[in-house]
Amino acid sequence: MRDILLCVLLFGGVPVAFARPFFGALVFTWLGLMNPHRFTWGIAYDMPWSLMYAAATMGGLLFVADKRVLDSLRRYWPVVLYVIWMGITTLNAVSETAGYRYQQVLKVHVMCVVTLALLTTRKRILWFSAVLIGSIAFFGVKGGIFTILGGGQDLVWGPPETAIRDNNHLAAGLVVTLPLLLWAYTAVQHRLAKLALIAAPLLVAVSILGSHSRGAFLALTTMALVLVIKGKHKLTLLTLAAIVAAVAIVLMPEKYWERIDTINTYQEDASAMGRVNTWITAFNVANSRLTGAGYEYYGSWLYRTHAPNPDDVHSSHSIYFQALGEHGWIGFGIYMTFLLVFWFSCSRLMRLSPDTVDGHADKAMAKMLQVSLIGFMVGGAFVNIGNWDAIYYAFIIALALNRVRETEAEAQRTRTRTPRSAQPARVSALKHT
Repeated sequence: MRDILLCVLLFGGVPVAFARPFFGALVFTWLGLMNPHRFTWGIAYDMPWSLMYAAATMGGLLFVADKRVLDSLRRYWPVVLYVIWMGITTLNAVSETAGYRYQQVLKVHVMCVVTLALLTTRKRILWFSAVLIGSIAFFGVKGGIFTILGGGQDLVWGPPETAIRDNNHLAAGLVVTLPLLLWAYTAVQHRLAKLALIAAPLLVAVSILGSHSRGAFLALTTMALVLVIKGKHKLTLLTLAAIVAAVAIVLMPEKYWERIDTINTYQEDASAMGRVNTWITAFNVANSRLTGAGYEYYGSWLYRTHAPNPDDVHSSHSIYFQALGEHGWIGFGIYMTFLLVFWFSCSRLMRLSPDTVDGHADKAMAKMLQVSLIGFMVGGAFVNIGNWDAIYYAFIIALALNRVRETEAEAQRTRTRTPRSAQPARVSALKHT
């Protein structure tokens, strides 16, 4: 029954996506992040829903008058450059499956440009932000309830066959989402929505603890400090942090704290040393190959010649060593450039935002995007989610808000420069008696 219902809804939405491309972009984002079809067991599970909506949205985009494709390509330039370089490294990849992985990554970035081209108003940006936040927070709320009911004994997992499927990846994704949830609380006005958005960040934080991820624990701690420093409502944030800390102390079992304590004794932990082994391998690969080894090189013959322990094979377990091993030093440099451009785009938005209601909202979003980026950079140091859709969607939110702010500022300057004589005459309605 679940399959049939989902198929009816998604098949029915395809023509709507063609007629209303922004709707298609929202559904594509929802499918890529929440993966609702992975909660089914029949025909809906393997249907190429994302491809359908990508095709319908791009087809409909051709007939949209107000689209900013060239402007979006210009603003998205560090990622466009990265995608081009990834294409070159794929041609020189050692794995036969690298081409398939590149196609998956390329699809996401093409849709990022399409979505950015459609994010022409603040209202659309808010809708897109809601889909982004809600799609990931769903797993955090569900995982938080699961952790509380189970006393933190069992791990919290993400949807199967997705970028956030295992406990560490999901936890890193929830770390990125948490600041955006806090922003959403300040942005909504409806009383019931505010109540829901009080509980959601707490449950997401509990879910992060329930993942038993050491990297996410470090990221959550770092992000909490940054939030208190950058946040406007420091007392509220400190209260939330104290609640989460109290829940962690009371709820989480002894085996959780024993795992967290291995951060100080990582040399004695096989999992941590496995990460070090694959990081050294990525470093050696980048030094020996200009283009890196391409996607999915893990376990290839390169491990026999470049790994300190060739029998201890893992994926990169780090966004930084993922970029380095897969795409070489040039790819690593481009990826770091993307992260820097993301940060400075948020800083620029804060400078451009005036002292108005919308300006304060834009500043708040820019701050929380920066906090999310810090969470991603810390948590991502221990998991290979460098190609995860959500961080690029967060990037285009910053770019779109900058564009809207620039458009509004230019309109204001135009009104200021226009002489009174050139402005439309004011016509008074006279009542004849």
